[in-house]
Amino acid sequence: MIATRPAELPDDQRRAGVSKAHPRWAGIVSVVLRLLLLALAGVVVQVGWVMVWTLSYRLTHGNDFTYVYLVTQSVVWDHLRDLLALANTLAPGLEGPDGPVSLEIVVNSLVLAFVVTSVGYVAGVVLVDVGISAVRGALAVVVLFELLFQVTLFLSPGLFTTDIFSYVMYGHISAVYNLNPYIYPPNYFPGNPMLNWIHPIWWDQPSVYGPLWTNLAWVLAHLMDPLNGLTVTLDDGEVLQVGLMDQVFVYKLAMNVVQLINLALLWWLLGRLMPQRPRARLTAFTMFAWNPLMLFDTAGNAHNDALMVTLLLLGVVPLTLQRRVTNVGWAVGTFFVGLSALIKYTTCIVGLFYVVPWVRRLATWPSRIGWIGGTGLVIAATAAILFVPWWDYPRSLQPILTAADGKSWQFSNSAPDVFALEFDNKFLNKSTPAPSPDEVAYSYAELYATPTLPTVRIWTKWITRGIFALYLIWECIRLWRIAGDRRRSLIEPILEASVRAFAVLIVLVLPWVLEWYWFWPLALATLLGWRRQLSLVIVGYTLTSLPIFYVHHYWNWHMPSMLVLVYAFAPLAVPVIGWLWRLLRRARPQVPVNARLRPGLGLE
Repeated sequence: MIATRPAELPDDQRRAGVSKAHPRWAGIVSVVLRLLLLALAGVVVQVGWVMVWTLSYRLTHGNDFTYVYLVTQSVVWDHLRDLLALANTLAPGLEGPDGPVSLEIVVNSLVLAFVVTSVGYVAGVVLVDVGISAVRGALAVVVLFELLFQVTLFLSPGLFTTDIFSYVMYGHISAVYNLNPYIYPPNYFPGNPMLNWIHPIWWDQPSVYGPLWTNLAWVLAHLMDPLNGLTVTLDDGEVLQVGLMDQVFVYKLAMNVVQLINLALLWWLLGRLMPQRPRARLTAFTMFAWNPLMLFDTAGNAHNDALMVTLLLLGVVPLTLQRRVTNVGWAVGTFFVGLSALIKYTTCIVGLFYVVPWVRRLATWPSRIGWIGGTGLVIAATAAILFVPWWDYPRSLQPILTAADGKSWQFSNSAPDVFALEFDNKFLNKSTPAPSPDEVAYSYAELYATPTLPTVRIWTKWITRGIFALYLIWECIRLWRIAGDRRRSLIEPILEASVRAFAVLIVLVLPWVLEWYWFWPLALATLLGWRRQLSLVIVGYTLTSLPIFYVHHYWNWHMPSMLVLVYAFAPLAVPVIGWLWRLLRRARPQVPVNARLRPGLGLE
């Protein structure tokens, strides 16, 4: 039998076969383009960090560290020279034969660098949030760029803080000299070369950190003992303290590892809190992972607040393990929050917001006394054990108590202090003409110290603290009422209260404000998600504080006080904008974002 030739497929069937292949390739191309957009945002952030990396050479707070680093690491120095030449081409005068033409051009360039990182950061988060880049592979892009950012900042030739030098010095006091860092300040050891690396205002300051950090510094100092006294002698006889540089990098490495742990904890917690919202989970993760402030002051400057964040996040973990939090979960979570407060006391606020709803959920007074009292005893016992090696009452507590109240000169980046200065200068001393800088100490370009200012500042402190105390009472009452509904989850109300309280504490109460304090609310706000107005407010503070605070640092009293008010109030515009947006949305029909995107390409 002769086989017959099969008939050709009809045109419509051939077209159907082609159309099946076309969407597959179109989908792949679409995903790649969406990932490239996210990568482009990451490139913008990286450009900003390269700018910061280059400028750190001129703006470093540790001249000795930077000098030793660049002399001993010729590869880094070669790359830095190339970048400085490029920078001078783009901004003539930034790096001439005799250095920058002025400090102003360098500081302005730093502000521009922070703006560039912020633009790339916001673009990346928004691309994921609206679904454009929320596709398979987006998490890998976010993580890879985050690692690139960390490596870049870790290798910075300059440091924008001297706190890390104090960490090393307090470790030397406790481990090398076997003395009490809560009693003996750095200037007690004039022969230690690290003293000259520390900012002079901290030479007479014993340790202000909690016993957990002091013991960790003791452990690290013992581990780094072989590095003590390690030097390199140059051909001209100059001696470089290479061992001290290495110890600084050990602390930087430790905090970079802590940052990676924080990322892992956040990704896991977001999975527990947003199990049915993968896009929201990825957006929130990006919100934290790419945050310029978090990267700058953890990967670059190695502030120990990053470890406080780790312990705060560990405190949230037990609350997410079961639908109804057990008493053991409450106890373990409160314990980790207590450990965080043993680095810096400020996170005690979160512990308060754990205890209040927990007490409400406990049915009887015996159970309340048993569980709350028992947990308190465990935390107190842990603090006592950690403090035993350094206990010398009352001298051991004096530095921490002084830090809590603030020294007489510790006023910076505080909006209430600006108002206090305005009131004092305009009303109590309104007949006094504006003096010259040689006659009085200026706090800002237009505000100066007067004989009545100390009294005004004391009253301002007590008024703001009183307001904060009333506010905490309100938050506790609110949590107590919410906890009365046993069907309701308490995780979100606790996170909201903690984030709000941190924001009020930093903006209203603390007279000496540093930008890395915003680590505390940022980590907890991340667990609420990007689209919460409260989270956007906190992100706003992280983005405004970074450039403004460093302008204040380098310009000193020449900076106008208005910039502090911009930092304090600009992020609060977010709720106002949100309210106006809701009004506009009510006035017109809504088209969901997903309807404008190709179906099946965005994570929901």
